[in-house]
Amino acid sequence: MTLGPWLVWYPALALTNLLVFLAVRGRFGRSVVVLLLAALAGVALGDRIGEATGLEVLRIGDMHVVSACIGAWVLMLAVTLLSGLGPVRIEEE
Repeated sequence: MTLGPWLVWYPALALTNLLVFLAVRGRFGRSVVVLLLAALAGVALGDRIGEATGLEVLRIGDMHVVSACIGAWVLMLAVTLLSGLGPVRIEEE
């Protein structure tokens, strides 16, 4: 019985993308858990899209690494942009 690449590669690739995203963004806030979930979902979704489209720029076994990374970044960027739409606290002095 063999397990798919998701057991090792999905969390490793999601964590790597999250750390690079946080380094580029320059912020480490309360949204890290949500960004990690978005990275995991993006890696899984990007891998499936890469498999369906046949995008084979970089593959490790059955995993389409480039499309998985693109999916993770797109979902993390969407979470970051959508978090800015929340309520704004106005403090009076």
